[in-house]
Amino acid sequence: MEGVVVQNGGQVLPGSWAANRYENNQGNYLEQIRGSLMVVATVIGSLTFQIAINPPGGVWQSNTKPEDGCAPNKICKAGTSVLAFGDNDSNHKFKYELFILLCTISFSASQTIIVLLICGFPLRNKFFMWLLIIVTCVSVFCTVGAYVISIWMILDPLDGTLYHIVLYYGYFWGTLIVLLVFILFCRFVIWLLKKFFRFLCCC
Repeated sequence: MEGVVVQNGGQVLPGSWAANRYENNQGNYLEQIRGSLMVVATVIGSLTFQIAINPPGGVWQSNTKPEDGCAPNKICKAGTSVLAFGDNDSNHKFKYELFILLCTISFSASQTIIVLLICGFPLRNKFFMWLLIIVTCVSVFCTVGAYVISIWMILDPLDGTLYHIVLYYGYFWGTLIVLLVFILFCRFVIWLLKKFFRFLCCC
């Protein structure tokens, strides 16, 4: 029957009080999701912007020569990262580059969410909703990764209890990422299969 609203496994006639209430609840729920995503994206965007321009370890306050702590045969310019240009250790530079990469991904993902929500992204479409959720998860996970690497940089070398805490923290988030990606992928496959079988039934 065309125009029938499905609620809790039953059917409600359009235009009825129950149908109007269901549609209002759906609209309120989607608006709450939109508002929550906007708040999360704004907070993450502000956070990653700040930690990118104020990196762990601070920045050189003036042009610094090797005898004052800069890497050999280099002059560290004022405003550049201390950890990135403080010595010739390629490991430190790799950590800093990875830190900046994660911050950039997180910042870009959060700004993408904000733009899509401002442009009226259709949240009623499940595919678009899942896409927004995935982008939000990517932004959150990259922020967590940047946090772990920043701890790794400023407390290098990590010894004893602190090392195990940071290690287990990284394992926890890594496992959570894999688990959530798997769940979202399974839900997406199930949604595609439902669409496919409905298409076959209609043919």
